[in-house]
Parts: sequence; structure tokens; C-alpha cells
Amino acid sequence: NERPLALSILALGWTTIVTQAVLLRSFLSVFNGNELVIGIVLASWLILTGMGSVFGLRKRISSLRSLVFLQAALALLPLATVLLLSLLKKLLFPPGTMVGIVESLYGSIVLLAPFCLLSGFLFTVYAAWFYRNGEVARVSWVYGLEAAGSVIGGVLFTVLAIRFLTTAQTLIVLAVINLGISFLLAWSHERRLLSLMPVGVVLSLTFLSAKIDLDALAKQWLFAGQEVVEYKDTPYGNITVTGGSEQLNFFENSMLLFSTGDVASNEEAVHFAMVQRPAARRVLLISGGISGMTDEILKYPVEQVDYLEINPWLIDMGKTLAGFVEKEKVHVIVADARRHVQRSQGQYGVVLINLPDPGTAQINRYYTREFFDELKSVLSAGGVVSLSVLPSTEYLGHEGRQVSSIIYKTLGTAFTNVLVIPGMKNHFLASDEPLRIDITRAVDSLAINTAYVNRFYIDDHLMEERGRHIVSALDRDAFINRDFTPAAYYRQVRYWLSYFAFDPWIPGFVFLGLLALLVTRMRTVSFCMFVGGAAGSSLEVVLLLAFQILYGSLYLATSMIITAFMAGLAIGSLVQWRFVRYKPLAAFAGVQAVVGLYALLLPALLSILKSSNPGDLAIYPFFLFLTAGIGGLVGLEFSLATRLLHDSPSSIAGMLYSTDLLGSAAGAMVVSVFLLPLLGITWVCVIVACLSFGGVVVVLRQKKHRTVNTEVQAGNAER
Repeated sequence: NERPLALSILALGWTTIVTQAVLLRSFLSVFNGNELVIGIVLASWLILTGMGSVFGLRKRISSLRSLVFLQAALALLPLATVLLLSLLKKLLFPPGTMVGIVESLYGSIVLLAPFCLLSGFLFTVYAAWFYRNGEVARVSWVYGLEAAGSVIGGVLFTVLAIRFLTTAQTLIVLAVINLGISFLLAWSHERRLLSLMPVGVVLSLTFLSAKIDLDALAKQWLFAGQEVVEYKDTPYGNITVTGGSEQLNFFENSMLLFSTGDVASNEEAVHFAMVQRPAARRVLLISGGISGMTDEILKYPVEQVDYLEINPWLIDMGKTLAGFVEKEKVHVIVADARRHVQRSQGQYGVVLINLPDPGTAQINRYYTREFFDELKSVLSAGGVVSLSVLPSTEYLGHEGRQVSSIIYKTLGTAFTNVLVIPGMKNHFLASDEPLRIDITRAVDSLAINTAYVNRFYIDDHLMEERGRHIVSALDRDAFINRDFTPAAYYRQVRYWLSYFAFDPWIPGFVFLGLLALLVTRMRTVSFCMFVGGAAGSSLEVVLLLAFQILYGSLYLATSMIITAFMAGLAIGSLVQWRFVRYKPLAAFAGVQAVVGLYALLLPALLSILKSSNPGDLAIYPFFLFLTAGIGGLVGLEFSLATRLLHDSPSSIAGMLYSTDLLGSAAGAMVVSVFLLPLLGITWVCVIVACLSFGGVVVVLRQKKHRTVNTEVQAGNAER
């Protein structure tokens, strides 16, 4: 009975995509995630899944009983992995301990291995079960059906789960669906006794979820030693609030956003900038208003404070937990700061950027030359922009010096004057008018009531001397931080790695060496499938980064883009093009060439989109179409590749699926960790295009070799 098996393949697809989305968010929370951690987790995921598909070549499953139990295991592993991840964080890393890159790598491999190996193994098993009467097309049909399941799962996760369900509830619902399919597999083949197994597991899960709040348990393990006051999964990330009555700490994906009651930090962030332009009528505050910054701003005679937060749930939790009140002059605006500035019609005297350091591509977009130019367009004459990075110390270290140098030089390209004021952090002030360093004297003359920023705690002359020392140590030849060349993000990641004395280039070269050794042992078709997977994942990463730059990183939109890629895979592998049946090798080379042309044209398309600044309704369809397009090309390559191999169905499925995933892992890892931060989007696309055209050359050489062999065989037959 093929229908329950087809449903099982669909379930494999939606289980994989939902589990990947949930686990990725969980890993970000545990490992203080940035794009480096994301690259490691995704690469581990893809490599382990590929290994599982290879294992499926050697271990044949012909028993329905085994298949039912494997489907049940697939149902339970995601929930077990999330709980085990939080538990291991509590057991292995005491509170306050930073999780290093090596621990992130080991942790991702160990925790992801059971689920990823099983999902890859099941793909090969299903491909072998569906092979009938020599129909190799069945392999691409299984590939497309799994991708279609990923589309279904991605849409449901985006529309329903991410908005209305917690992490544990999402995984429990996913488990119940998979266990229901296990029941159908057994029942449709009249295995009544076997069908009772998934029913029993569902009842056990229901009892467990009714007795124990699994989400609260995982959070308590993750924030060991702290009182978890509230937590919420939102489309923008997980928000967790810890602390008590005197101070509340607001975390997003385990990254501290701000704390209430931190008077010193609030006063520095506000008064260092406000005393420069005390008569400013309008002030723009980007994040941090809940911590108490708005109260400090209102000590000046401002007429309006526009307070921006991208996450509306953060505002709601601030009101209910921290007592945040929207005062008459404070306008709370839920929007991405860059989109707001691009649309703003008013003029601001002071702009306060209260965001974390540029350790992710998402945050880096608020520290670029393009954003500073946008801010300058909404500043009144002599307006001031203020931001802060890194803890203030006398010795910055090489990587810390590079981060500060990039920020300083980037601000200097947009503004005439840049001033560095050391405090709890290094504060960078920029304006086209002169800036003053005698902060406490200005506070006294304005009669501003402060608890920390005053002459009793801060010496103006000492602060000026420290600021000069910091500026003198900066690198004058530093790169400029731009949207499509995120230099500050790269250096911030290197600064983070310096805590662990870890150089990413050494394992990077080792990884590339092993990859080159493996590639040289591949068949021509497998190599080209590897190239196609690498190009597809690389361009998907480029599109995700470009979307972050143009719109802001929303988990909701990111999952939509990934779903669009899977939709393209499904269409490309399921649609049987007419020319595929007659000239698969020529068609394969043609598709590879189209991928190369796509990569060459993509930077120009993104530049046009960026300069035209279209509305939200145009950006979403544009990125979804581009992502589905590259997904469709990769899916079509897989379908063509199945016609160029003449092995058993399980061998074809396992070989192509594993090489596709290995290429995807290599592309995602190398591009996100090394190439994009160093070279930027344009050069990455050029490299991907060269790689794709190299695949075309290999295919054409193979075609020529086949033609020569055919002519030789024909000549021998005539003799």
C-alpha cells in the first residue's frame, strides 16, 4: 500500500524542516548564537543527514515492523534533543561560563546525530521501497515528495506554530502526527497489534505534557541559578526575563538586551549624547526604553521621543513585568529601525542606538555606512548620533581594536566629527558640529539630576585622556563597514573567538583539505551534484543576508524564505521537463550554466532593489521568487542526475542525496563563516558562478568522453 508510505515521506519532510527550525533556535539560545554557530549547526545537520543516507545503502529495511518503529523514533527524537540540550548546558557549563566554538561543534554533532542520521537513513529506505519496474524517476519523485513535505511543514510552522505554540507544544504536536502515521502504516497492512504501539506512546506523551511544563523545565535548566520570571517564543526570537523585584534581565535568544535598574549604563547612554544638544526637540531611541532610558531623556526639555522596538512582545512584557508606561511625550513604535528611518519625515536632534555589539549580521546592519547616511538624512542641523560597543578597557587587544577602528572610521566617512567617550562601554558620538568632552561640567550647568554621571564619580580630564588614548590606538587603515561587506561583524566574531584562543583559519583549511580529498574520489555526476548543492546553499545564504540587510532579520520571514527554497526543490524534482528524457547530460550542463548566470546577475538585482527602496509588499515576493528559483534549479539537477546513473535505486538515492547535502553543508559553512564577512555579497556570487561554470566544463568533458567511446564502439562493431 503506497499511500501510507507516501504520507510517511511527506511527514519526513515536514518533520525535518520544523525540527530544524526549532533546534536552530534552541542552539542559538544555548550557544549565544551568531552566524558562525548557525553555520556550524547547519553544516553538522547536513553532513550527518548525508551520512545517514549513505548508511541506508548498506542496511536494507524490508520489515514493516522496523519501519513503524523508525517512524516512531523520528517522532520522539526532536523533543528529547531540545530537553537534552538544555540539560547538558546546565550540567557542563556553570552559570556565567561562555560556550566556546569547539564545544558548540561537539555539542551540535552529538545532539543532532540521532535525528539527522535517522532522517537521512529513512530517505534512502523510502527511495528503495518505491522503486518499481526499473523506474529510476521514482528516486526524484521521493526527493520531490520529501521537499513538498518540507513546504507544508514550513508554511504551518510559519503561520501557526511560531505564533500560537511554545517549543514543547510544537514538538509534541509533531510527534503525535508522526505517531499517527506509524499507526496508519501498521493498520493499513493489517498489523493490529503493532498499531497499538504508537497509540500507547501518544497517551504517554499526553500524560507527560499534562503533568510537567516542559518549556518551563528547559528554561530553568538553561538559566540555572536565575529565577525565570517569564518566557515567550515569538516570530522574532525567544524572549526570556530573569531576575526579581529589584532588577529584571531581558534576554533574546539568551543574548542580554538590557537590564532594568542599571542606572549607570542608562545615564551614560543618554547624557553623554544629550548634553551635546540639550535643546533637541525630538529624540530617536533605538531599543532600551524599557530599561529606563526614556526617563533619563525626559529630564531634558524635549517635545517628542520616538522609541523603537522591532518585537511587539518585548514591549508587552516590559509593561506587565517592568512597569513600563507610555508617557505623554514618548511614542512607542513597533518597527525595524532602518525601515522607520527610511520612511521618516521628521528631523531628530539626537539619535541613541542602544543595541548589542555587531556580532551578528542582523545587528551589524545598524553599524554600516549606509545606515549612518540614512540617519544623517533625518538629523536636524548639528544633530548627534550615539552608539556604544565593547567593554571599555585601557587595552583593547587586536580584535577589539579592529572592531572599534572599523566603527570609528565608518562614522568618520558620514560625519565631520567623531568623539570617543570611555565609560562602562566605549561610546561613539558623531556629528557635523563640534562635540564636547566635559560631560559632568555640562550636566552641572544644565542642572540635570543624575546619580552617576556627575563630577563626584567622573573626572572630565581623566575621561578625555582615556578617550585620546583609545583613538590614538585605532587602526587608520581599517575597512569601512558596509551593508554588503560586513567588516565589523567579521571582526566582532573574531573578537568573540579570541576569548577561547581559537583561530578559525586552521580548522577551515583542514575542512577544505578533507573536502578536496573527498571530491577527487567522486564520480562526475556526483561531483556536479555536489557543486549544485554548494551553489544552491551559498546563494540561499546570500539571499538570507540580503533580506536581513534590506528588511531586518525576522524569524517569520526567514522560515518563509527557507520554505520557498524547499518549494523550488519540490517543483524542480517533480516536474518532468520534455527535454530531460532525451538529452539528460546536455540538460544537466545547461541547468548548471543557468545557476552560474543566476549567481552573476544576483548582485545587480539586489543593488537595484536596495536603491529603489520598494515597499514591503514588493520585497517579500521578490525574495520568495528568487529563492524558489534557485531551489527549482537544484531540484531539477537532482532529477537529471538520477537519469545519468545506472545503479540500484537505493544506491542512486543515497549517493546523490548525500553528495547534495555535503555540498550544501560546505557552501553554507564556507560562505557564512568566511567568504561573506571577508569579501561581501558581490564577490561571493562571482565565486559561486565560477564554481558552477567549472561544473559545466566537467559535464561537457564527460559528454565528449562518452561520444568518443560511442564512436569507438560503433567502429569496432562495423569491423
